Amino acid sequence: MKIKNLLALVAAVIALLPFTSFADPAKAEDEAYKMAVRYTQLGFAMSPTNHTGLGGSGYTVRFLVPVSKGLDYVFLVGGDLAARDIDIYVYDEVGSLILDDRRPDPRAGVKFRSSYNGTTQVYLHMARANGLAAYSVLVGRRGMDKSNPEVPGDPTSDAVLK
Repeated sequence: MKIKNLLALVAAVIALLPFTSFADPAKAEDEAYKMAVRYTQLGFAMSPTNHTGLGGSGYTVRFLVPVSKGLDYVFLVGGDLAARDIDIYVYDEVGSLILDDRRPDPRAGVKFRSSYNGTTQVYLHMARANGLAAYSVLVGRRGMDKSNPEVPGDPTSDAVLK
């Protein structure tokens, strides 16, 4: 009889535990696109990246983005419900920090005007997560590359209108 009572108690405790959340990449993409709405209204051409994935607390991923002097760039990261704090860091080619977003938020974003032609190193850091969390990265660009007018970036450039 005592075993039945013990089993009933264990079953009741398990029933009261919250369900564990599962990583939801679609939710992360939705959050990133919600952030992008404002920037598209400001004239940024937004594009998805191949940097959508899963990571737990402490997970870090690096990706490289080519930049052109004088253009504005925005890097946006959205997370799902399991993502508690996502940070983003942007470095130039020689490893100097350009800017970062370390706010305790499940979304992160930075905007800057490039002062050089080359590549930025962008680090996404999942500072806190409940288990495995999903993230999605979007990159936006605004302006016209003066050194190469055939590179689209400005909605009124000839390269876009062709």
